[in-house]
Amino acid sequence: MEAKISEALEAQSVKVVDMYGDGRHVSIDVVSAAFEGKNSVSRQRLVYKAIWLELQDAVHAVDAMTTKTPEEAAK
Repeated sequence: MEAKISEALEAQSVKVVDMYGDGRHVSIDVVSAAFEGKNSVSRQRLVYKAIWLELQDAVHAVDAMTTKTPEEAAK
């Protein structure tokens, strides 16, 4: 999933954490310039679009997601 998100959003960093060790619940943190000028819902949609297939099969839920621009992450 990290590779798909990174490629789709040309992300500076992507971190996917398996929350309970079952592979079904994850937390996602993404830093990407693709988020510039977008609200939080639009940012999350970009991430969900990148991992749509995983959400249909392997992953049951994204328990938490942070989406930041490089400028926001540097603060």
